[in-house]
Amino acid sequence: MSSLKSICIIDDDKIYTYGVSKIIKNYLPGNDIMSFENGQKALEAIKKMEQNNDNLPDLILLDIDMPEMNGWDFLNEFQAIRDKVNKDIQIFVISSRIDKKNQELFRVEWDQKVDDFIQKPVEIEALKNLLG
Repeated sequence: MSSLKSICIIDDDKIYTYGVSKIIKNYLPGNDIMSFENGQKALEAIKKMEQNNDNLPDLILLDIDMPEMNGWDFLNEFQAIRDKVNKDIQIFVISSRIDKKNQELFRVEWDQKVDDFIQKPVEIEALKNLLG
């Protein structure tokens, strides 16, 4: 069983977020789940956590296409926080825009910032493997 304590979901699809949260709560009960509808809101909350010396998420599930701040812009901004803290924060980009063809292109540019790219819809077993 995983030792994850805090999981952050950044996605503007409320149905997807609800479903993933439910799966995580069933699979990893007792762990914290926070969700944000875009990268800007997530970044603001994470910056506040970092300033207050609160625990940052252990894992981030990040969508790409969102209003206000998309996933790529979030990754660029988040890197400044990541560089300051001494914590390995896993980031998984989960998007319907990720497919085998363009996954390698994304990997070349984002490999240092992203642990893996996963195509939506995410199957329950794939999510369990990711979290486990």
